[in-house]
Amino acid sequence: MTVRVARGASLRALVLYLRAADTAGTGRREILAVLTEQFALPFDDARLAMDRVQGGVTRALTGNPANKPDSVKDPLAWMSYRLTLGLPVDDDVLGPSAEELASAEALLERARRGEPTHGTEDVAVALEVARLAVASQEPDRVRLHLLLEAATSLSVAAEACIVQLGQQPCAPEGSQEWADGVALAAAARQVTAKFAAQPDPKLEERGFGLVGRIVTRILGQCHAFVGRAMMESARCIQRNGDPHRAATHLEALLADFEVLVDRFEADDPLDDDPFDEDVIALEHLLAAVELIIEVRGSSAELDSLRHRTKQVLDRLLTC
Repeated sequence: MTVRVARGASLRALVLYLRAADTAGTGRREILAVLTEQFALPFDDARLAMDRVQGGVTRALTGNPANKPDSVKDPLAWMSYRLTLGLPVDDDVLGPSAEELASAEALLERARRGEPTHGTEDVAVALEVARLAVASQEPDRVRLHLLLEAATSLSVAAEACIVQLGQQPCAPEGSQEWADGVALAAAARQVTAKFAAQPDPKLEERGFGLVGRIVTRILGQCHAFVGRAMMESARCIQRNGDPHRAATHLEALLADFEVLVDRFEADDPLDDDPFDEDVIALEHLLAAVELIIEVRGSSAELDSLRHRTKQVLDRLLTC
């Protein structure tokens, strides 16, 4: 009962975060956002992590040493158990190697000299390039070159991951490819946020296009992730003065996500609790419908889908 976390993260950091979130009374939605983005856990693994960390606390509070979890079979509960008792837990974080750090700096040095962007297929190097570029305090012109190299590196690394998937439509949840896809998408969002401050609005739109490419091709089985990426792109396009293209961009979301409405309309709400990611996906569907109505006006079809989606959400959120 273990999980795979993002590069640069650790199981110990995951346990510490969940214990701190519990103490602070952090809401479930916020916790899941951190677990699925910062730690790159699929939603199923995020729920497992929450359960196992709480299990370790419960076992520790019994005061019975026989209740100590197995460190190999249940490492999250084991770490939580020891931390609750005030016992040390070694950090298991693995950052970039010296070679990867040097490769990242070499790419950024090329960018500082104004050379064409180059990129890298190495995910660890690409993430480090993005981290350094986003944190840069260098003059605006230099920083733009660094950000362009970061975007190129993330794109090249993502395409290499996609090629490695072969005929698979997307990465298996919990795999290294999944964790890398989440990390690449998060880094692309950070670079895109910096692009938003540039005078060329197309840079931000291209950045969200990169996020969408990563999410749909590597993490595409998760409607919650896909919905967020498509809404981000559409809203950027709308801000840039092309609302009709923004609405057209969301047509695919409506076509793909309506099956969720169909499914939950057919289900007995007492049979199963809804998954967190399904609720998030339906919220994105509702936002997409409302954006299209805002741009194009109402229609019987859109009004019906909006009404049905609201009904399903209301039902799921009160189950």
